[in-house]
Amino acid sequence: MQLSKNQILFITIAFMSIVLGVFAHQFLPEKYYYDAVLIATDPYNQKGFINSYPVAMMFYDTFFLNKLPYPILAIFQLLIIFYCFYRMSIPKNFTKLYLSNILIWSALIALSIYISMPSKEFINILFIFLIAFIFKSIQLRQKIKITIILVLFVLFGLWYRIYFIMIPVLAVTSFLVFRLKIRKKIITSIFVSLIAAIFMSVSYAVVSGEYMSESTREELNEKRKGRQDSQTLILSPVKTNNAIGEAVGIMYGYVTVNLPFQSLIKFYYKPQVILFSIWQILLFYVLIIKFNKAREESTSAYDERLWLFHIVFSYFVIQGVFEPDLGSSIRHKFGVLPIIYQAIFYTRLYGK
Repeated sequence: MQLSKNQILFITIAFMSIVLGVFAHQFLPEKYYYDAVLIATDPYNQKGFINSYPVAMMFYDTFFLNKLPYPILAIFQLLIIFYCFYRMSIPKNFTKLYLSNILIWSALIALSIYISMPSKEFINILFIFLIAFIFKSIQLRQKIKITIILVLFVLFGLWYRIYFIMIPVLAVTSFLVFRLKIRKKIITSIFVSLIAAIFMSVSYAVVSGEYMSESTREELNEKRKGRQDSQTLILSPVKTNNAIGEAVGIMYGYVTVNLPFQSLIKFYYKPQVILFSIWQILLFYVLIIKFNKAREESTSAYDERLWLFHIVFSYFVIQGVFEPDLGSSIRHKFGVLPIIYQAIFYTRLYGK
């Protein structure tokens, strides 16, 4: 079977990513391996069946993956991920110098940094591939697909990462905005989703006594201030121990994570931060353009393309609530890369 130019380029990128993954442990700073060492060694015997760290520890221990040298583990994990991308399909014109292509090429290569070691993101990305394959399915009706996907996000949140249970709420909020006869639907849906996240945080505070970002990001970062490995912390400009402060903190977090123009100036001396910031800004821009195109071409409110964007942008809102630093925000975006890939390339993947 003769390979197309698009397939050859994809295989070349996969090969480059795997080679980088094999040698990553020789050039990456030690801070990149804090989680990896914790997951692999489980020093406090925390492995279990609920929550990301215990589950990851159990996963790597059960399948003896924590016994593998990092280079071998990198090959194993990256081969699985690139095989899944290949099964999703390679987009048409993948070899062209389009901005969307360049963003995905760079993301696929950068996977070698985050998936070359024991990682919670490996389990996360496998789940997101399941979501992507359901979106791709031609056997299921649109409404059934959406229902299954939203239920899976709730179950995954309860099992692995609790904040994932917010995705269905925010995605449905975005969907309802699109049902209104208004202009600027995309910007309005993002803004209303942010308001919904703030409302959920306030409701959470009524029950628990602490706001969501206050009890997660802010509390964690207060302990990390001043550390050499925590220079890109996301800290709210105001205290988040009241409703207004929490609202400001979530809005600030959203902008810092998804449109990090401030980081271009603040971290001008850190080329890796500059590159990742530019990537995030351009990714947001491309997704907005693609979202608008999907909106214009859609004939149904349950169109898979629209729901891909409802879910992706809902995830971005959640990042605005919880992400503690710029490095984590990039790593967690790579954790949902399959549906970002699918959203950007949907027409070129499936001809719809």
